[in-house]
Amino acid sequence: MEEKIISYEDAVKIGIREGIKYVKDQEYYKTTKRYDRRLRNTRLLLKHYRTLKAHNKIADSSINSVYGENAVDVLDDIEAIDDEEQYVQALGRTRIRTLIIIGHINKAMKYYKAICESEDNIKRRRYDIIKYAYINPIKDDIVPAYEEIAEHFKLNIKTVGRDVRLAIEDLSILFFGIDGINL
Repeated sequence: MEEKIISYEDAVKIGIREGIKYVKDQEYYKTTKRYDRRLRNTRLLLKHYRTLKAHNKIADSSINSVYGENAVDVLDDIEAIDDEEQYVQALGRTRIRTLIIIGHINKAMKYYKAICESEDNIKRRRYDIIKYAYINPIKDDIVPAYEEIAEHFKLNIKTVGRDVRLAIEDLSILFFGIDGINL
């Protein structure tokens, strides 16, 4: 078998090309992982909205102490937490954080409602489903199953699942800004 001899310059070029490829692959992986985490965190914020709001009512904090922090910064601080329970506990750890997050969710839901109302009936239905499932107060603070939501809106279960998924993608952008977009 004949060995191919390459020059030093060619070896350097190959090394640089492979290094650049590796860095690009790592960056893509991080971006994809961040986007997936944002979608998961959007779902968790919605799922635990009522609990956080109840925690907020119990806490007697001053609204004046909130202005120093930003909702996206608070969410970024706890983004790396993978366990759902720890994520929610980290949000609820301080009254100020909870107040900021609840205010941010409420503001994002107002924007989302305005966006959906200016578009078609499908978008409006997505907003209504998210509001019904996660925002409106309900008995025992349990998120309704897709079957219950489908029955309430007289839809197919698959339609409910698709609407929730697409609404969460939209809300992720409102919750997290540019990091909520899958680039």
